Amino acid sequence: MLLQLNPMLPMVRVSDSMKGYAFLIIDYSQEHDLMFTCAMDNGEIWTLKNSDIRMDVNMTLGRNKNDL
Repeated sequence: MLLQLNPMLPMVRVSDSMKGYAFLIIDYSQEHDLMFTCAMDNGEIWTLKNSDIRMDVNMTLGRNKNDL
């Protein structure tokens, strides 16, 4: 199943703290990780496993740097 995210979700890649936006979710089934297709701030597009990313800070939603 494919799901387009609108609006895109701000995220951070765990391995190198690169920021970007997730705009697509791929769900292969209950036996697999969710895959997030993300546009990184350096212009690259990556499809990353759920365990490889975290939500970014969002002051409007009350998600502060200390909460992450």
